[in-house]
Amino acid sequence: MQNPGITDKSKLTKFELAFLIIAATVTITVVSTSSPLYPFNPWDDANCFFTVGRGIKHGLVPYRDLYEQKGPLLYFIYAFAALISETSFIGGWIVECIMASLFAIFSWKTVKLFVEPCKFAITLMPVILGLTYTTRLFNFGGNAEELCFPLLTIALYFGFKAISNGDGLPTNIEAVLCGVFTAALFWIKYTFIGFMAGFCLYILVLTIKRMDFKKLWSLVWRFICGFLMLTAPILIYFLLNKSLYYLWEAYFYNNIFLYHSGHVSSGLSSIPVIKNIYIPLYCTIGISTRYPKFGVMLLLSLLSLLFINKGKRKKSWFLFAVTFALTIGVVFTRNSFIYYYVYILAYSFGLILIPLTKGMNNLKKVFKENPKFMQGLVSGFLLICYVVVLLLNKNTYLFLQKKDYLAQFRYADIINQTPNAKILTYDVMDSGFYTSAGLLPQNRFFCFLNIESNYPAILEEQNRLIAEGYFDYIITSYFCEAVWDNYEMIREETDDYVDYTGIKAKDCYRLYKRIQTT
Repeated sequence: MQNPGITDKSKLTKFELAFLIIAATVTITVVSTSSPLYPFNPWDDANCFFTVGRGIKHGLVPYRDLYEQKGPLLYFIYAFAALISETSFIGGWIVECIMASLFAIFSWKTVKLFVEPCKFAITLMPVILGLTYTTRLFNFGGNAEELCFPLLTIALYFGFKAISNGDGLPTNIEAVLCGVFTAALFWIKYTFIGFMAGFCLYILVLTIKRMDFKKLWSLVWRFICGFLMLTAPILIYFLLNKSLYYLWEAYFYNNIFLYHSGHVSSGLSSIPVIKNIYIPLYCTIGISTRYPKFGVMLLLSLLSLLFINKGKRKKSWFLFAVTFALTIGVVFTRNSFIYYYVYILAYSFGLILIPLTKGMNNLKKVFKENPKFMQGLVSGFLLICYVVVLLLNKNTYLFLQKKDYLAQFRYADIINQTPNAKILTYDVMDSGFYTSAGLLPQNRFFCFLNIESNYPAILEEQNRLIAEGYFDYIITSYFCEAVWDNYEMIREETDDYVDYTGIKAKDCYRLYKRIQTT
């Protein structure tokens, strides 16, 4: 329980709050291709989510009418984005700005729990924001990891605040919020719940050690209520639409038993128990070494815990260790992984500000004669670094480009010549061809997903509809070798592209049109 006699050191001033929100908004606006400064977000993941979200707006039900693999809450978020704009990612940009602001706010509140920052120390935050959101794991913006890691930052703050101001346990309202956060993570991507499982384990250990079962029960039932507050409406939605089976099949069964199930483990990764330690470490270290900026920031986050005051360090280490371990333990359960999985760990990057803020405070003490000049000079240098970091983000090649720079909109000009055209992205994920043309899919399996080899229903339906001449247009990648008697290729486009490795490449697409028979 928080000691009522202790003032909340983490409380923000109006200036701090405004500064953090502005810094976060500027960062996302410059680096995310969802922002108004870019023609379009070309990332296939974000477009798949947005297409389903647009479908929800028009009465279509996820999984039943439009098949995708992420959790339903992510599609409802993109449905909200579609309410703001159905022809652009402006709504998605607003959501990204909100989540980045939460990350900045609660990272700074965490710092203030352990350090009393000098006046200019807050200028460190834009640099951390720039480094966090320009890592290549961010890619084009709008993925599930990016939208979720700020929730973990808030939960981590709750834990550290309890350690700093009280007995190490969250307040009743924080328990409810943790339940809501857990539900949000579960219904966006259930492999994200490892952190909250670790947080619950931390609370369980502390309350059992003190034999305080009354407090434990008080937190448990509030946590469950918070979880149900978000879970109940989701289940009711699918129940009313008679689609609970589709939710179970697509989001749970297929992801658990079919997605990447073709990978065969060997060596240490095949030994029971050992693999549960080896695989998470292998994946985390592997991705961190492949993306050095992310790896360095992750390492600095861990080392920053050494700068927490000794009296609070033991509990802080325990809280961080158990949440971190279960985060990677649940995210990485197989040797096979996608690069952005580890981006969920960005929740900890704000901890780097603890030693940096102490450094700024020491700088003030060193330059006693003119501290404001030196701190102003350092702040100016930091802001220059921030601008440089933003300008070096991998998406600058799309910055301020017109929409016809992208094949999606050049194809849309052709597709829209056919009223109410039916289109399909075949053997390629949806990279925005539905949205750019202002169309919704007319079939359940509207694009390629990484599950076809184990779930043949996708290609079977698509091939059947193609044979029937159901679609007016089909978009494929350049590498698709399909040949159809009733369709002819009418356009081939190649766009510049910078992939998640930072390497310049080419995006190549082919547009097929149904052959009209008389």
